[in-house]
Amino acid sequence: MRPNYAGASSTVTIRIRRWEPENLIFWLTRGKPLALRNLTLSTLALHLNFNIWMMWSMVVVNLPAIGFQLTSQQQFLLVSIPPLVGALMRVLYSWVWSWVGGGLWLGLSTLLLVLPAFGVGQVVQDISAPFPLLLLVAASCGIGGGASASHLSNISFFFPKSAKGFAMGINAGFGNLGVSVAQLVVPLVIAVPLFGAWSGPPQIWGQGGSVSPVWLQNAGLVWLPLVLLVGVLCLLYAHDLPKLRITPRDQWEMMRHPHTWYICLLYMGSYGTFLGFAAAFPLLAHAMFPLQDVSPYAFIGPMLAALSRPLGGWLGDRVGGGVTTLGCNLVMALATVGVYLSLPSADEGGAFWLFLLMFEVIFLAAGIGNGSSYQLAPKVFLIEAGREAQDQGEGLAEAYRRGGRRGAAAMNVSSVMAAFGGFVIPKTFGTALEMTGSFVPAFGLFFAFYLLSVGVAWWFYARRRAEMRC
Repeated sequence: MRPNYAGASSTVTIRIRRWEPENLIFWLTRGKPLALRNLTLSTLALHLNFNIWMMWSMVVVNLPAIGFQLTSQQQFLLVSIPPLVGALMRVLYSWVWSWVGGGLWLGLSTLLLVLPAFGVGQVVQDISAPFPLLLLVAASCGIGGGASASHLSNISFFFPKSAKGFAMGINAGFGNLGVSVAQLVVPLVIAVPLFGAWSGPPQIWGQGGSVSPVWLQNAGLVWLPLVLLVGVLCLLYAHDLPKLRITPRDQWEMMRHPHTWYICLLYMGSYGTFLGFAAAFPLLAHAMFPLQDVSPYAFIGPMLAALSRPLGGWLGDRVGGGVTTLGCNLVMALATVGVYLSLPSADEGGAFWLFLLMFEVIFLAAGIGNGSSYQLAPKVFLIEAGREAQDQGEGLAEAYRRGGRRGAAAMNVSSVMAAFGGFVIPKTFGTALEMTGSFVPAFGLFFAFYLLSVGVAWWFYARRRAEMRC
């Protein structure tokens, strides 16, 4: 029999009628165990969403070797589609969970991952599959990109203010690790007949003088048991908090605030870099250094970015979000120059290890910047609310509630816009290659963007007389 403490009534998931995490007695006696249970389920589900979202990049790099006739531009387009669809999905995910119920949505959105996992497992077995079908399967992988907008928002309401940072750091950090786990796991599982005859025959992988059987369908099928297990666990054991009824209007109002866009730009520079280079790196490295097998290294950069994100939040609290974000963008700009110097030319074969090292630096700086720029939104709008209260003689408690709601809406907008970076970066590489026959113009654009981000961070948030120094 399910517990009825917190005024719970059960449908599919457990609905809670009263939730008071700021009440210390309630939190210690009843609230904390339930909050930790939901944090665990949310983190597992978010991790799987990132697995599905980014596994496609490791599939696409292998398609030509098993017989798919694809140009380099088509390959870069294929890896850019999941981030684009993921960004669009975040618009829906950012508010629909508050109407459906956080726990129920956690389970349903996880079970939706069956579609891309099964779709990838089927399409790679037919080398005659038309390109539009590959685009459709790529788009289905984008379903996994929407989860951050709902899972992080939902879990934040389970915890008191003193523990929100911990909860969101665990949820986002281990969730983002799904990118590197996918890039580590996929090369391993496609090398063995993991599911025997059930999954279908192997494909013949050939590149240069190397020929071997692979089971590329395992890249999608390996996630199916986990998706089903975690989805069912969420439906049985996750909780729905009292309905919050967040609407798109909240986000629309914040889109008219200039600081929302400044923070969007800075978060796109870090989170967009993480997503975009995670999607594009396997293809880019293969195109630049075709004799190097990059699959053993593809997971390292995304792993560094995910693990360093909490450090960015910590530095943002102690050094300042503006200063930390400025420093991260400056490091990414300098490392982009390092990548340019490592590229092959007509006279030289390039320096692969310098190329790899510079990309790891970019990923590390992007991860730290993720943490420092994401926490700018709540700080900026709380500062603004405090100033408004002082000018208007308003109570601080009410002003801070308004500032907190504005900050949450701005974070949702930033999350949506930053995810577009995952589309822009691989698409820019493909366009640059198509128009100029070189990736150098793309790196030039990224360098200019990082310098722009340095200027925005310094002017608005880092300099001594900045309007919102924080």
